[in-house]
Amino acid sequence: MKTKYFLIILVLGFPSCKKEASNKDTGPQVDVYVSGFVSDYRDDYVYPRDPDPYYRTDPEGAEYPSYWKNGNLVKLDTDLLPNVDYGLIGGRALSIAVSGNDVYVLGSGSFVSPRTVFIAGISWKNDIRDDNPSGSTLAVLNNDVYKVKFDTYYKNEIPVGILDGFTSSDLTTSITVSGNDVYVAGIESPPIYSGSQNHIATYWKNGNPIKLTDGTNSANTWSIAVSGTDVYVAGCEENSAVWVAQYWKNGNLVKLTDGITNADATAVAVSGTDVYIAGSQWNGSVVHDSNGNEYRNSVAKYWKNGNPVNLTDGSKWAEAESIAVSGDDVYVAGFEDGVAKYWKNGSPVNLGDVSKYSEAYSIFLVKR
Repeated sequence: MKTKYFLIILVLGFPSCKKEASNKDTGPQVDVYVSGFVSDYRDDYVYPRDPDPYYRTDPEGAEYPSYWKNGNLVKLDTDLLPNVDYGLIGGRALSIAVSGNDVYVLGSGSFVSPRTVFIAGISWKNDIRDDNPSGSTLAVLNNDVYKVKFDTYYKNEIPVGILDGFTSSDLTTSITVSGNDVYVAGIESPPIYSGSQNHIATYWKNGNPIKLTDGTNSANTWSIAVSGTDVYVAGCEENSAVWVAQYWKNGNLVKLTDGITNADATAVAVSGTDVYIAGSQWNGSVVHDSNGNEYRNSVAKYWKNGNPVNLTDGSKWAEAESIAVSGDDVYVAGFEDGVAKYWKNGSPVNLGDVSKYSEAYSIFLVKR
């Protein structure tokens, strides 16, 4: 299973379409921010990927945490410890949000010293690394910046609450704010003494945990959204060794896939009465790896009110990681065949250099 230090940002995330995005945009004009990474290399990355993002193992190497604003690449500062012999060997920008003129990014990186290699969280503000708590996910509301780091959530870098029952082996994946209430989605690891290896899908409201699953099956959450009094959480749950893409509305389960092929729901956005879920399903073309093992390509897609919309045709490996809605326009960030991109209303916009490897994880829209 894959370890990606996976973070998901909430933004308030078909018949396949290969045409270029139209220059005649409709609806509100927006600036599109997408975070991810770019690499110097391409051949080191191997598919297939395991359907559980939390356990995914990716190749290490020359990865540069980056984001794109309206398609223009910005490589982030990696001068982590001035005057100390440390160097960045890999980094990813996993979460992005904009407040006024400020751009906030959270991510992770692998660093090397003369004696060791280690992984750490990184935080940037306006493209420069800062020394504030890096956190695992962030959100912006009314120019206030909310982050989560371990068992504490912060407002403008000031701790304002504790996640009750959180342990060092648990994971937070998404945060959102509605009025005076702070919601954090995450994954609760079973106690060591329990003998179980099944993760429990959980979210916290103002620090109080609400379990979405009972631990019978392993389950993950990746994104949370609130609309009025309704709470939506996107994720996946294992059933008979197959991962099912799903979401919960006020704790009630809504399955998106049939459990025949692996799938995952990675992001949620709500617009009016419409619920949008981004994710991936392993039901593309059958291919074989270098060892002759057979697998199916992952298809990037989203679901609108439970109805699937394919973004790719399954001929190449693709994943959808984040979703945002502006008016009638639906934006989904992810990657296909090792190229970071986003889709606007199903039309792909390449962000990465097709001759190198890149991925996109988070999308944020700002009205002009």
